[in-house]
Amino acid sequence: MNKLLIMKSGIVLFFLLIIVSGCSKQPEHLVEIPWVLSGQEIILDSHSHTYFSDGRLSVSALVDKAIANGCDALVVTDHSDLSERAATPAYFNAIKQARKDHPDFVLLSGIEWNIPPYDGREHVNLIVNPALEQDLLTEFKQRFDEGDSAVSGLQWLAKKTISDEDAVLFYNHPARKDSAINENYTDMRLWLKPNHLFAGFEGGPGHQNQSDPGTYKGVFKTVDRWDPVVTEVGGVWDSLLDEGENLWGALATSDFHNHKIDYYPCEFARIHINVQDQSPIGVLKALRAGSFWADHGKLLNKFDFFVYAKGLEYPAIPGETISLGSAQDIEVYIDIALGAGSQREDIDAELITNCRSGKPELLQQKFISSKILRVSWKLTMLKSGKDGKSCYVRSRIRKQIADGPDLMAYSNPIRIKI
Repeated sequence: MNKLLIMKSGIVLFFLLIIVSGCSKQPEHLVEIPWVLSGQEIILDSHSHTYFSDGRLSVSALVDKAIANGCDALVVTDHSDLSERAATPAYFNAIKQARKDHPDFVLLSGIEWNIPPYDGREHVNLIVNPALEQDLLTEFKQRFDEGDSAVSGLQWLAKKTISDEDAVLFYNHPARKDSAINENYTDMRLWLKPNHLFAGFEGGPGHQNQSDPGTYKGVFKTVDRWDPVVTEVGGVWDSLLDEGENLWGALATSDFHNHKIDYYPCEFARIHINVQDQSPIGVLKALRAGSFWADHGKLLNKFDFFVYAKGLEYPAIPGETISLGSAQDIEVYIDIALGAGSQREDIDAELITNCRSGKPELLQQKFISSKILRVSWKLTMLKSGKDGKSCYVRSRIRKQIADGPDLMAYSNPIRIKI
């Protein structure tokens, strides 16, 4: 009997240890970007046009302008509906020649797709691995440039592309021609279903070299030069993040056509992308992972945004997901370096999150002086968002301009499983 009691006591103790161990589980990374510590940051413009569609410059001349203005990488995304020029043998030959002329420069190609059924009103950038570009883009344009539904094209792409280094899709200037802002939410919900390639939104649209930034002439205007899908707290981007979707909006491009309405690539809008190496594959992987941030007007040279929880081996960065385990609090940090556009002026840091109340909100704006370039927030007793199991944080930096619009930098989100 005593032996039996000892055995039962041992079993009870065993399960108690499991329970206690489970309750004290340490925070951990669930989704991590493996090249962050060993990689490098480069400057990218992911949306531009040449005379193979409606741009003013040749591929070679555009690459020269991009390099002169600080780009390390460029994506040429000529319009797919100009079928006599875009995604033709001459187009691909020009891309290949530019690569030969600039072997240390990363040049990717793609097309700006008139995604149906909007009769050319809505655009999506398809960016492709150079090993696949000629065959995939040529056939895609022939099959899906016109149609009644985007689903068939997205399903076809899903079959043709397998890995994170094959292709990526971004929704360009999403609210520019909408009659209602929830159209963007409905579209993204539809487009995410048949396809693993959609990474997010072009939050900072091009056409910035004019009095009407972005050429938003319809119902919606840009807010401090950024699309309202990204700028509106609790809006489309926040709604999708609140529901558990990981989508990236910290993408600011030139959408270069000509210098009358556009800045040259990387002259004003810059995407700071952390890559495993300076290569087309490195860029594609980083775009899919969310390993980038963006600014206008050379506002910042560094924008480190990270989350730490007690017991976490190392901080989480944008694009990553952590599990809190038994931890209940997080610390959020922003660490910056001022760029030429800051002119050593004081700027503000803003944190947008659903972790405090369970609903997306803008937390207290924090002042960053030119002498102290770090701010932090502590969030306690975190609440999950609409998905019921996680929350997120995202951030932006603001330099107020007296006669507007403000200069902004945006990060991508970090997700926390609760």
